[in-house]
Amino acid sequence: MTVAVPSAPRRTLHFSWAIVLVYAALIFGAAIMLYPFVYMISTSLKSAAQVYVFPPRWIPTPIVWANYVTAFGRLGIRPFINSIVFTGAIVLGQGLVTTMGGYAFARLKFPFRNALFVAYLGTLMVPFVVVSIPLFVIIARLGWQDTYQGLILPILANGAFGTFLFRQFFMALPEELADAATVDGAHHLDIFWRIYLPLSKPALVAYGVITALGAWNMYLWPLIVLQSDELKPVTLMIAQFSSSMNAQLNIMMASVAIALLPMFVLYVVGQRFFVEGIAMTGLKG
Repeated sequence: MTVAVPSAPRRTLHFSWAIVLVYAALIFGAAIMLYPFVYMISTSLKSAAQVYVFPPRWIPTPIVWANYVTAFGRLGIRPFINSIVFTGAIVLGQGLVTTMGGYAFARLKFPFRNALFVAYLGTLMVPFVVVSIPLFVIIARLGWQDTYQGLILPILANGAFGTFLFRQFFMALPEELADAATVDGAHHLDIFWRIYLPLSKPALVAYGVITALGAWNMYLWPLIVLQSDELKPVTLMIAQFSSSMNAQLNIMMASVAIALLPMFVLYVVGQRFFVEGIAMTGLKG
């Protein structure tokens, strides 16, 4: 006796013009976003005679790797050290301020908590150029002009987005964790440092990547505060050399590519945590 085995249902693919249009729009948008980067890399590897050839040659022949050596020689190592110090201080300082602020707004009970949180988020609507002059006046009166503290400290309080991010993340954690720790005699600082902060690794990495990108590419505030070349980050040095490099566009593009490389590597390394941290923040509360 033979038993008939039912065959698996066949999957049919339905052609949809809507899907085709969506993918076409995404590819077109990606091409527009990638065009400046492709132009930068292509130009940075060209000789001076090939830069202004029309129609442009996207693959240089020959490839001039010496442009990067020349660009790095003109910039020097000091601007990169300044950018690393500035970016690292901003990431660590804002990370401490925003995580503690997020914990306070998520778990502490105090008068007008929600109103203060909404008011703090309202600072996101204020453009930085509006407060840059008052900040500069304060820095000048403190004698911090052209110093690391004048460059870094005013930026540390500019963390409304990070406070919102960590508040949402902490509110998504079970309250029983804090209650159990309180029963064991832990106070809020212990709960924050030993329980909440270790559990917030995805959000920490996500915010660290966002903050590092913003600090590394910051131009306006360093331009206002700094005058000496010994303290200028790489963004200011590239802008300072741009007038002399206009005739050497290949060297200019090589300088920009060198400045972009650390942040590109940082994003590639942290992108998994970046997506996870943003997804886990949720919209609770």
